[in-house]
Amino acid sequence: MNTTDRRWFEYSHVVTFGDTNTAGSVYFARYFYWQGECRERLLAEFYPEFPGELRQGFSLITEFAHLDFFHEATLFERVTVRLTVTSLSRSRIEFEFEFVREPDRQLLARGTQAVIWTNPQRHPSLMPDRLFDATTAFFNIQET
Repeated sequence: MNTTDRRWFEYSHVVTFGDTNTAGSVYFARYFYWQGECRERLLAEFYPEFPGELRQGFSLITEFAHLDFFHEATLFERVTVRLTVTSLSRSRIEFEFEFVREPDRQLLARGTQAVIWTNPQRHPSLMPDRLFDATTAFFNIQET
């Protein structure tokens, strides 16, 4: 897969008390939560059929998630969560995430996550064509 012209999906989050400890620093686990939030916002925008698929027993199961932290975020800061696809097959998507403080564009953390499309028996299966095609089109993925 050619990723030289990667496109990113982004959303902006304002750090709240629920994200922080008593010192006002963001809990490290919130970054994992924000990864999921970003992924779900992507699905809502590009694959609104996903809730129906869930009701039928299909799902996206997280295979792994990883984060590297560089700087702290604190209460009321605005953090842009960015997601791009680094690997795509008919049953698996691997994402890269960046967490950037605004407005100084300080990179706070970088992470990866892989998800697998599963059938109602929780076995890997082919994702719907519409999800695969929307992912390929939005992220400008060229098969090599």
